Amino acid sequence: MIFKIYICIGITIFTLSVNAQKVDKLKPIKSVSVKIPEPSDICYDSKTDTFFIVSDTGVLYETDKDFNVLKKQVQKGTDFEAVASDGSFVYAVDESNRTIYKYDSKTFKLIKSTVIPYDGARNKGYESFDFNKTTNKFALLTESNPVLLFELDTEFKITNQTDLSSMASDISSARFYDGFLWLLSDEDMMLLKVNPQTYDVIKKWSLPVINPEGLAFDKEGNIVISCDDMQRVYYFNNPEKK
Repeated sequence: MIFKIYICIGITIFTLSVNAQKVDKLKPIKSVSVKIPEPSDICYDSKTDTFFIVSDTGVLYETDKDFNVLKKQVQKGTDFEAVASDGSFVYAVDESNRTIYKYDSKTFKLIKSTVIPYDGARNKGYESFDFNKTTNKFALLTESNPVLLFELDTEFKITNQTDLSSMASDISSARFYDGFLWLLSDEDMMLLKVNPQTYDVIKKWSLPVINPEGLAFDKEGNIVISCDDMQRVYYFNNPEKK
């Protein structure tokens, strides 16, 4: 009897483990070519009903929903890898110089720039950035080796850090949406839904696109992925929206 109980427990644990590791595959519903070189990150702002996109060449763009460029701002000597917006300000993160640039979203006037020191190679710096409404902190993530999430207050002071290296080979974009933190892995071609407080992975999906670097959610809640080398944007139905 005891032996049978152990077998049942073992089967249950194995089943739970298999289910926890299950990764569903998302299929794009459409893709759009964009006239923006190396679009490394993208975000949607519901207040302006526009997208903000940053390029490896150090340019911040605002586009309409069809990705026609409305305006742009060049920041010389930078390598923008992350972008976030709150309706009033747009934040662009320079990976190489470890700097967060804060712009007025209407004029693209530079409000301030803040250096967040980090050791490591120039191309292994900050890759992802967004505001976590659950913790009321900014989330700033390094790309890989290791993947570190830094929590920043509104003055961009580091208040905590968490090592997320075990969840993915790299993290190329982060977005807070619908009460959760969503992370994108370029190397693993994977989307992750994460608990915004504990940073435990809730669900994973594989993405059949090359070089997925930017992550956004549009007005309808669709998943929008920008691909750096391909200069394309892919749309996916949000599997969490019923």
